[in-house]
Amino acid sequence: MIAANPADYGLVKPRKPFEISFNIESLPAIHSPEAERSVLGAMLSEPEQVIDLAEESLTAEDFFQPAHQALFRALTDMRARGVAIDPATLLLYLEDRKLSDAVGGARLLGELSAAVVSVLTAPSHIQAVRQKSILRHLQQACAKIVYDSQERQHELEQVLDEAEKMVFEITDRGVANSTVSSREVVYKTIEIIERTMKMKGRYDGLATGFNELDKLTTGFKPGEMIVIAARPGVGKTALALSMAKNFIKERYDEKQERFVKPGHPVAFFSLEMTAEQLMLRLLASLADVRLQSIRDGKLNQYELDKLAMIAEDTAEMPLFIDESSLLSINQLRAKARRMKKMHDIQVVIIDYLQLLTSTSEKAKDNRQVEVAEISRGIKALAKELKVPIIVLAQLNRKPEEGNQEPALHHLRESGSIEQDADVVLLLSRAFEKEDGDTTRGIKATLNIAKQRNGPTDKLNLRFIGEYTRYEDEARETA
Repeated sequence: MIAANPADYGLVKPRKPFEISFNIESLPAIHSPEAERSVLGAMLSEPEQVIDLAEESLTAEDFFQPAHQALFRALTDMRARGVAIDPATLLLYLEDRKLSDAVGGARLLGELSAAVVSVLTAPSHIQAVRQKSILRHLQQACAKIVYDSQERQHELEQVLDEAEKMVFEITDRGVANSTVSSREVVYKTIEIIERTMKMKGRYDGLATGFNELDKLTTGFKPGEMIVIAARPGVGKTALALSMAKNFIKERYDEKQERFVKPGHPVAFFSLEMTAEQLMLRLLASLADVRLQSIRDGKLNQYELDKLAMIAEDTAEMPLFIDESSLLSINQLRAKARRMKKMHDIQVVIIDYLQLLTSTSEKAKDNRQVEVAEISRGIKALAKELKVPIIVLAQLNRKPEEGNQEPALHHLRESGSIEQDADVVLLLSRAFEKEDGDTTRGIKATLNIAKQRNGPTDKLNLRFIGEYTRYEDEARETA
């Protein structure tokens, strides 16, 4: 009888080529066979206590031996299905799938059970397997970096980006698996529902400060890519700054059950304006002082004192501005990862997508391919950092031809932006003030043209040009 290959049944995943080919000075892979066996033996002896504990910290890939990976998958699958677990039922499970001989059969199961002295030591063995796994992945990453540095010398930015990403993933996730069982997802989803109920109308995601938008989106969620698109001059930056202002001012603390200061840390990548220009707009908006008066130097003492007070408060707010004018998607990802590690940023704003570049060979002669790579890179970064990313984008000239309303197909240069985005907001506004009244601002429309997990709708806003900010449309009172 030919022994079955566990990989054929999805229980053992094949190793990537570099994991077995590239070694630094032929160093052996880091692992602890004794700790792995101890964990599996404890899972088999006391499944109800140990399997859940093991699943919180480990995945099958944390085990070095393919047979151990297969046994871990088998035990967790049986537990998830509610199947009674003991050496006999586990053996039957493996035999039904023709995996018994491949993992060592009844002999190995007997050895695992006999080797367990006390399940009380299981947490220590689980921690040991996890630590060895992290070190092994770091060892493999280093080997890959050494190989790429030698063989891909013409791709400096890509090599740097991949190296940083590998190390960041290891330190950030503790070598956790991106694939989770439905059981785990269900429990986490119930926790979200319960938390939302406790919040009594507050939003599960980050609230933008625009009431109707927040009601329809329930705030911007971690991992989401939110696109704000408009023609030049409509005020994309002003809208993004208005949101940033609300993010950094305060946040709701669930433990204290109240709003606290400062708010959520924000990374703002300004590829078009300097940090000073951006801050000038923000201060004008916060202080209710006309931007043009600041630029002209025509401020009275009250306005000057108000700006000084607002500036002092703003200096304590967690806003981090990067004013790089020429930035590749690889560089942006590296900077964002660093900000996440140093400042625990909770939202990223990019102004704007079409100013980013890609350094890949494929994108050199095709702008649509380049924009598609940038868009995919932003979405991947949102998932990697577990934060919402708000990215501003240009619309093509079509809306101006025939006075059309902006639509999804007007997104400039690439349909992949629409595909990658979780939320697409199309901004448009009238360019004449109603009745010549400058105090009421200019009527604007924010069209939620796409929302992957919610409804679409059109909202009314007001653009207050003097203060370079957007506000909710004031409700008319009877």
